[in-house]
Amino acid sequence: MSRLRQLARCSLLTSRAGHGPVCLRAGFRSVLQSNQSSRPVSTKHIMSLTKTCPSCEALLPTRLPVCSACNWIAGVHDSIPYHELMGLPYSPNPFVVDTALLKRRFLEAQRICHPDAWATKTEPEKGRALELSNTVNAAYKTLKSPLHRIEYILKRNGIETEEADQLDDIELIDEIMQAREEIDSVRPGNPERLHGLRNQNDAKISRLIKIIEDLVAKGDWRETKSAAVRLKYLDGIEQAIRRRLQDM
Repeated sequence: MSRLRQLARCSLLTSRAGHGPVCLRAGFRSVLQSNQSSRPVSTKHIMSLTKTCPSCEALLPTRLPVCSACNWIAGVHDSIPYHELMGLPYSPNPFVVDTALLKRRFLEAQRICHPDAWATKTEPEKGRALELSNTVNAAYKTLKSPLHRIEYILKRNGIETEEADQLDDIELIDEIMQAREEIDSVRPGNPERLHGLRNQNDAKISRLIKIIEDLVAKGDWRETKSAAVRLKYLDGIEQAIRRRLQDM
């Protein structure tokens, strides 16, 4: 006897016993799902990205879990690297990022997951669109900034950076203190001096970024963290210069 006929007979017997025809409806649904080899598709947080839609199997336009063909959208689990989310390579060196490509991928992503694009959908879909859009924003801001990027990479490798992390390079500490004093001493109406200080600081940042790139390639996370702390202090000088320029 076929499985469907067995289930139908079971349902009929159950119904005669006073339990109603629930068994038949649930049984047919189960068999149909089995025959179609379908599986429940989570619309909350997916653990891995796919090239095709898990719901309708259409080819997805980006790496995001968003399908315009069937209006399927899902959030992403924290374990998925920002690089993968934005369609960028993590290997061989996650610190090396094509920022021009990153921006293009960001704009492509926001076109399909921004809450405005889902404004007429259901409340759960709008909620997932907002969450995914926020994740894409965080990924873009993190990977765009060398400082935030290296802090993110360190965290993925089990190394946390803290606000209280201190420099252990006495010479660099002296340079930073001197730079801070010069920034504070620049008189209003003299932006040229600030631009000069910025150029000097930018050169130091560029050299340090190259050092970090090499350290990440080697997997030397202890030295990478030390370099990240130095980069944080140099970035602080850039922020101080920016604030002074805005006040002028």
